[in-house]
Amino acid sequence: MVTGLNDEDARVRRAVVEALTQIKTNKSYQQLKSIVKNGDASYYVEAAAVSGIGDIAAANANSDRKPTEEKVIKLLKWVLAEKRGWNEVVRSGAISALSKMKTSEAALNQILKYTVIGVSQTLRLSAIRSLGTISTAQSPVNLERILQRLTELSRENFFLTQMSVVAALSQMETATAISILQSIVDQTTDGRVRRRAEEAVQRVQKNIGSDKALKQLRQEFDKIKKENQELKSRLENLEAKAKE
Repeated sequence: MVTGLNDEDARVRRAVVEALTQIKTNKSYQQLKSIVKNGDASYYVEAAAVSGIGDIAAANANSDRKPTEEKVIKLLKWVLAEKRGWNEVVRSGAISALSKMKTSEAALNQILKYTVIGVSQTLRLSAIRSLGTISTAQSPVNLERILQRLTELSRENFFLTQMSVVAALSQMETATAISILQSIVDQTTDGRVRRRAEEAVQRVQKNIGSDKALKQLRQEFDKIKKENQELKSRLENLEAKAKE
């Protein structure tokens, strides 16, 4: 199989990379790492190798077998720092790899760094979409961080940003995602975004099940109701002090 990595046809090399990804052993990881470090004539072969490293790391997340999370993230950080190229194909592969490490806070932290304004558009949009992918096995605290970031991003008017936010939210398994999507539906002036957000609401409902979705929505409503009551009490106290 490894001899196929030297084939002149990039499609053959990519097929071999994808096969190595499925094996998910330390040996296959080392072979993919070699491609990442040494590069390939095809950006797509290189990107497949980078993304495959995330698959292997995720499969071995709770195993004593290498690679360790620390080593994988170090490699992916290097890719993000050094592998700029055509249409951000390779660096987007690194973001994809990080998103597959769904229990890793360190992986999430790296993805969040690339959602800020100033990052190249293609890479930023990839990072935004990946927040949905990585969200499904994160801790409650980190899930809240993801939701907060997507809420902030949902306020941007740029069409592709809105579509990427919707794509991220559609992958999630929490009723809060439905609330954010509904806000997008209510506020966007772009019919394409509205239609996609409405479809995403249905997808999230399916992800979490209708009964669970209803329960979570009630919890969200109770939380908002409590926060509003607290704000009302604070306002009444301030008004009372102002009259003294």
